[in-house]
Amino acid sequence: MNCGLPVPGESEDFTTLVLTPGAVPAWFHVYSTRTHPNRGETFSKGWGDTRFAPLRSEDGSFVHTYYAASTPECAYMESVLHDIPLAPPGVFNVDELQTFHLAQFTLSQPLTCVSFHTPDLPKLRNLTRAQLIDSLPACYDETRLWAQAAYLQRPEAQAIAYGSRRDDAGRCLILFKQRLPDPPFTLTNNEHLALPPRRKEVLDLVRRLRISEI
Repeated sequence: MNCGLPVPGESEDFTTLVLTPGAVPAWFHVYSTRTHPNRGETFSKGWGDTRFAPLRSEDGSFVHTYYAASTPECAYMESVLHDIPLAPPGVFNVDELQTFHLAQFTLSQPLTCVSFHTPDLPKLRNLTRAQLIDSLPACYDETRLWAQAAYLQRPEAQAIAYGSRRDDAGRCLILFKQRLPDPPFTLTNNEHLALPPRRKEVLDLVRRLRISEI
């Protein structure tokens, strides 16, 4: 499938911004133990098929990436409920919560990010949010090209910042471990989504969205 995104050039006018630790007091990351023995601080080392990853570094090795959201609800929408349609509402298997966990962390220092927020997209060959952020998974081969170009053309960038597709009230990051300090962040909490209070939080969201439960 060709989604019609332009191919990035060798010198795109990417905007970088500095995200301070105080701008978002806590970030949230949902991870699954279904296929990998992940933990709260585990970065993807090239596995997966997402909008902005996997990516390659200058030497061809995989960039270690980590998705984060500014609220728990946004993290749930971008992970646990990512593939469930909302109109008409789909179906959620509650037993899947057994494999999901929510990590909470804080940044210890300012983060330099390439901005994929709406005001900064027109400079990139008139890209729109609909093309880069709101497009369907079938377009990931094309959206990843822009993340790859941002990584290579802005060597100072430690992350990409953008607005959530599934929850437009939420802010999202994809972090690049190789460009972050060690440790990259401070993990402040780690909770199983199958247990209270997070279980209720997820199921309240499911019911609010009128998604069916099995």
